[in-house]
Amino acid sequence: MNLTVYIVDDEFHAIDILRDYIARTPGLELLGFSTSSTEALQAMTTGPVPNLLLADIDMPELNGLELSALVRPQTQVIFTTSFREYAPEAFDHHALDYLLKPIAFHRFTQCIQKARTAIAPVLAAPASPGFFVKTGIKGKFQKVMVDEIISIECLENYLRINRTTEPVIAHLSFPEILKILPADRFTRIHKSYVINLHRIAFLEPGQVKLDNGTTLPIGRAYRENLFRLLNASMLISKKDSSNPY
Repeated sequence: MNLTVYIVDDEFHAIDILRDYIARTPGLELLGFSTSSTEALQAMTTGPVPNLLLADIDMPELNGLELSALVRPQTQVIFTTSFREYAPEAFDHHALDYLLKPIAFHRFTQCIQKARTAIAPVLAAPASPGFFVKTGIKGKFQKVMVDEIISIECLENYLRINRTTEPVIAHLSFPEILKILPADRFTRIHKSYVINLHRIAFLEPGQVKLDNGTTLPIGRAYRENLFRLLNASMLISKKDSSNPY
């Protein structure tokens, strides 16, 4: 299976070099490129999700480090830059690799081999489960894949299922849909919202920010359960006496 790649760099000649390297490397497919980090984020949010993002760090608008915090979890980020001093911060942002410009083809090839090793287990995983919901058209049901769900919003007598593609309206209740969703991934955070825990980008006082840019409130009644579910993935120093609750 090919690895899909998106490039973002504010210099066209840098993009051209990477496009040439991708074309010369079997098993790579270029999904797109942009000189604008905000345009790139929009493309990766609304269109196909790339396996790899080749991102320049020194960018206007959103820099590469900021962009990396907003891309989907299934996208591995490789930073490209002329500056060595960004390396520690880049790996703090869970970079797969760090390519210094001018990027030699042999170094690019090494990086792609590293990416194949990291991504292969994910690509080999079985397809995610899905379920069907009744639409507003008589006799018509629409399939919803679990991995596509970002959040679910309760709107009076129906639910709005927000996905990586277009949202789906379902005449269901939270108890009904939560019965079929994995309990370790989906939880209610408010009387009006259920979220996919894998889609959390930031936790802030009284609210969460998801990786599609949506900010949702955390209800007091749901706060303790949310932090219990996230506890294993929260790295807090023993010296920090503050209470995340």
